[in-house]
Amino acid sequence: MKRSEVSFFLIASLFIFCDCSLPIDEEDSSEETDLTSQLAWSGETDKFVINPKKGVHLDDPQASGGTAYLTFPSTALLDTSWEFGVQLSFNPSANNHARFYLASSSTTLSGDLDGYYVQIGGTKDNLALYRQQGDRATLLLSGRELMKKNNSPKFYAKVECDCNGYWTLWSRLESEAGYVKEGQVKDCKIDSSICCGLFCVYTQSRSNGFTFHHITQGHNVETVTDPGENPEPPTDPNISELPDDVRGLLLFNEVMYYPESSGAEYVEIFNPTEKDIILPAIYLYKMYENGEVYNTTVLQPEDTARLLSIPSKGYLCFTKSVALISKKHKVAEKNLIEIAKFPSLNNSGGYLALSSSQEPGKGHTFDTCCFRDEMHSQSETIGISLEKKSPEKTSVIANWHSTQNPTGGTPGIINSGIK
Repeated sequence: MKRSEVSFFLIASLFIFCDCSLPIDEEDSSEETDLTSQLAWSGETDKFVINPKKGVHLDDPQASGGTAYLTFPSTALLDTSWEFGVQLSFNPSANNHARFYLASSSTTLSGDLDGYYVQIGGTKDNLALYRQQGDRATLLLSGRELMKKNNSPKFYAKVECDCNGYWTLWSRLESEAGYVKEGQVKDCKIDSSICCGLFCVYTQSRSNGFTFHHITQGHNVETVTDPGENPEPPTDPNISELPDDVRGLLLFNEVMYYPESSGAEYVEIFNPTEKDIILPAIYLYKMYENGEVYNTTVLQPEDTARLLSIPSKGYLCFTKSVALISKKHKVAEKNLIEIAKFPSLNNSGGYLALSSSQEPGKGHTFDTCCFRDEMHSQSETIGISLEKKSPEKTSVIANWHSTQNPTGGTPGIINSGIK
């Protein structure tokens, strides 16, 4: 056994006997009661400060925002408990949240992997247990909104997985005397791990706002559930319930299909309804003129646990390069989503469809549109987007024209000429 593995085994053994109750005075907590700094951390260590007294603190010196992760070796899954403390200097959001990976098949937490993690904040101010397979995340448990309206939340989380594969999620605010059970679910779809870890998603202003401490791992979890039971995973409460026929709920609004070299192709959609629409993903079809689909692209954030949110009367723009179109068209990145496999749009024109399903079918299509040079209202077409005259109306050819914006497009913002 390697020295690092021996060290981690000894530390993990000590954790079982440690009193993990919340310190009365966090500043006075002794170095001996928090062995977080002694774990064999690896990963993006240049973005974190590991302190014997204060645990692990995100401190990205580039301060430009993005993601950061650390891992430590762990092969434990069944008959295992995990516990950790969290302190944030802000109220979490879709752009600023974290994950604690209980198990992972990869030490690169920013890529595809198989594992389980606790989501800390996001579209809701709660803790939630997820299973990740590749780049897809599945919600298993969703807890109370313990961080709601709190700009500096401090709390502990605990997860137990018994010998039968039953997962139990617990949480405890600093002000609470004991843990609150958030829920229990059975899931055995992943049976191996090589590490645990931390993963942070943050904007520039939150690049030093995450702290993790009192990270412990133990065993001898009490098996209290009947193996014959199998509670159903919850439906994610954040996701919009769509009707059988979704036509018109989302509409195409702008297409940049022939950008200048300093820009990038993009497709923008508009929500004409009176309600926000929140989905895990949307599907973009490229079609022939007869409607036959020959290419499908999944439109979803790189962080697959983050949902797509299109506010009422709002816009969302998809592109291969957020940086290029943000700079080119002088727009903020708020409503821009980068899609690594964004499809190439034919410079001579084409046909598109927007769907709620990966498989083309009746009732799944939000909208269809075509794009070609003849739809422009000016002779110059290179570097000029096609945009709707009236975003809330159908995508018929007569409702499109050339953007009048001097930058050549209005990705993620109101169309030119509309007040």
